[in-house]
Amino acid sequence: MFPERGEEPVRVVRTRWPSYQPMVLVVIAFALGVFLDRELDLNGCVAFVLAWTCLVAWCFCFRRQSNDGGLTESRVTGSRERIGSTILLVGLVFAGVFWHHGRWNWFGVGEIGRFASGTSIPCCVDATVISEPRWMLADERSNQDRPEDSARTRLTVRVNRIRDGEQWIDAGGIADLVIHTFTKHVKSGDQIHVFGRLVASSPPSNPGQFDFQAYFRAESKLAFLHVYQADSVQVMMRTLVVERRFLSSLRQRLNELTWTYVDHQEAGLASAILLGNREQLSRKRRDVFLETGTVHLLAISGLHVGILAGSFFLLFRIGLLSRRRCLWLTILFVVFYAWLVEFRPPVSRAAILVTLFCLGRLWGENHFSFNLLAIAGWVVLLINPSDLFGLGPQLSFLAVATLTFGREWVFWPPPIDPVKRLIASTRPWPVRCFNWMGRQLRTAILVSGLIWIVSMPLVAFRFHLIAPIALVVNPLLLIPIAWGLFGGLGVLVFGWFLPPAAYLSGWFCERNLALIEWIIGAAQAVPASHLWTAGPSGVALAVFYLGVFLFAVYPPSRLPGRWIAGLALGWLVFGWLVPSQVARYVDRHSDKPLICTFVDVGHGSCVLMQLPDGRNLLYDAGSLGAADYAARTIAGVLWSEQIERLDAVVLSHADVDHFNALSNLAHRFSIEVVYVTQQMEASDSPAVKELWVALEECGVSRELVAAGDELFVDSAVGMKLLGPPRNGIVGNDNANSLVLLLEHLGRKVLLPGDLERAGLDRLLDSNPIDTDVVMAAHHGSQNSQPEAFMRWATPEYVVISGGSQRVTDRVIRKFEPTRREVARTDVDGAIRFSVDRRGVRFERWESEPWR
Repeated sequence: MFPERGEEPVRVVRTRWPSYQPMVLVVIAFALGVFLDRELDLNGCVAFVLAWTCLVAWCFCFRRQSNDGGLTESRVTGSRERIGSTILLVGLVFAGVFWHHGRWNWFGVGEIGRFASGTSIPCCVDATVISEPRWMLADERSNQDRPEDSARTRLTVRVNRIRDGEQWIDAGGIADLVIHTFTKHVKSGDQIHVFGRLVASSPPSNPGQFDFQAYFRAESKLAFLHVYQADSVQVMMRTLVVERRFLSSLRQRLNELTWTYVDHQEAGLASAILLGNREQLSRKRRDVFLETGTVHLLAISGLHVGILAGSFFLLFRIGLLSRRRCLWLTILFVVFYAWLVEFRPPVSRAAILVTLFCLGRLWGENHFSFNLLAIAGWVVLLINPSDLFGLGPQLSFLAVATLTFGREWVFWPPPIDPVKRLIASTRPWPVRCFNWMGRQLRTAILVSGLIWIVSMPLVAFRFHLIAPIALVVNPLLLIPIAWGLFGGLGVLVFGWFLPPAAYLSGWFCERNLALIEWIIGAAQAVPASHLWTAGPSGVALAVFYLGVFLFAVYPPSRLPGRWIAGLALGWLVFGWLVPSQVARYVDRHSDKPLICTFVDVGHGSCVLMQLPDGRNLLYDAGSLGAADYAARTIAGVLWSEQIERLDAVVLSHADVDHFNALSNLAHRFSIEVVYVTQQMEASDSPAVKELWVALEECGVSRELVAAGDELFVDSAVGMKLLGPPRNGIVGNDNANSLVLLLEHLGRKVLLPGDLERAGLDRLLDSNPIDTDVVMAAHHGSQNSQPEAFMRWATPEYVVISGGSQRVTDRVIRKFEPTRREVARTDVDGAIRFSVDRRGVRFERWESEPWR
């Protein structure tokens, strides 16, 4: 492993990067077709005909070219080559259009998604299980829980029939079956009878929200089946296919071995990195990896497969096998490993890359070229063209492409002076070992830094996160993650027949995984270890990666290092940082409208107010569901508007569905001040006290306000508080809700929180206000006296912010006697009102998404 005394190190001869990379153009053309069809929804049949037409034309050009001969025909031949190549590339564009269009749009007549809608309905289906059940750990559970303590079981089924009354209708398609309890009685290949509820996957209901509908549609899943009791899933017949029964038992047994021989504190993480069961980790633990730039460790990525494949290759070589046989055995191992984990997308991509690398070595290719990378990309797109838009595939291929291009600087050190090399060879072996480890550490740091720099804009654009600490953490984790994988493999192998060795391997795996989590936890606590950002615009991102692509594959575009550094700095300043600052300056010095966006957070409340002078405020920030979900939803809305700073947050009262997302938001955004009532400040609710602690940790101040106070008196928008009085009102928290009235250009918007009872009576006893937009008090409940409140406020628009189970037809009818527009966040998604000199403009996200 280390150079011996007097041994001449092997020098690597640097070669010029090959200019002929035909597969790069092929995969670019095919990917362009996929992209155009996703954006423009082109005609797939026309694309199919045009693709074949181009293929025939290319064959004609190729045949004519092969018949031409002689030096006098060289110019004509070259022209035909260019024409033929152009026709072929155009044909590949149309092929990409057709291939994506078919996968994205063409579903069978009996597709289960055609029976589903946005509202869940009871159903009874016959289906075949086509995946292993995956245990999903509930976020509120502790890290020590076993799978048996998790909340849900998830598996994929192929639907065969669906019952319509007393008749059965042939159906098809695949769907995810979610059993809201733990179960082990269902296995892959089983024929099952399901009594549950059918619901279609929903599009995003807010700007900036993750599009789960597109995500599952890319996997050909248009619907979900939900079952709340394990007995509602009946196994009608076990699979008779020996391979399926063996594989099902094997996968389940391997996961059980992991939880048996690895300490429960780290068993979930071990199952994630070995078997891809990331669902067995709580979101809180996954977020720690995300914030330190190490989330790739939780997916079986190229790093994991590369470590295992490289180790097995060396193991085979120790057995005195030939290099050729070792490469073939490594390919077989990688394919077997991908098969073992059900060819999940991250593993499949990594297996394709490693397999092509080994085949390249067999064919005499010493390095992973762009040609091989393009072939791998084409294979991935043929398997699923929607992977072009997935963040996982984008980061995987970006990392490999970065290392492929930068290998000269990373893996090939500059030549060493012969005298210095001779002196180094005479050093004692401990010094040589130390120098060798230093070189390996340098390589690891360069690899980590190069990948981080190139992928940082994409990560910031998609995750809205920059993690500089990853530059330090990722090199430190290479050895623990490798040893953890080796220990985990020992568990999976020895757990069948040698328990003592399995326990020892489990202990070794657990110690390394615990070290990984300790390093990541310590890194997360470092100040400025990660920064939340709105990220660059889509145009700036495209410009950046177009420049990187040209620099990598088009040698004439390669400028000196100082020019490259200057261009990168210029892009960072003028493509990312300056535009957002210019936009804020323009907002503060232009006549913009008042924009109020009612965010769909389920049963809860959140209103984003964008003032004409560029200031941004939130009225409430919470949901009755999970606080993390509400925080991610609100953060997505803010980032979609390029908002990174909130000038104020107004909290109406001390109910959790109005504030539980704020502590999370305070860690992601700069918040100037939080306005609260005296009653909420004095609340003894544990949730309120936790919020005060979180705000103090983030340096966010609080100010007490009451009826009669005005906010931002220097603003063009009047912001007056109508309640409660400073000493409060006798009653519950709802009665003491903070009521905010906004007035701009004669138009009024009223936000009453959960106002009811004595607090509402006090407001109704005051002079009526002719408003334009009103948020229904207390989500439109009867306690908020909707009829009397509507007569007092006389609004043109009413917004009900509530969950679909809470807002019923009876609630809607309370607001319909008068001629007013009633909007619901559970149906319409986010709702936006723009107030300017022309009046009030009303938009629904579900029906007319805004940019």
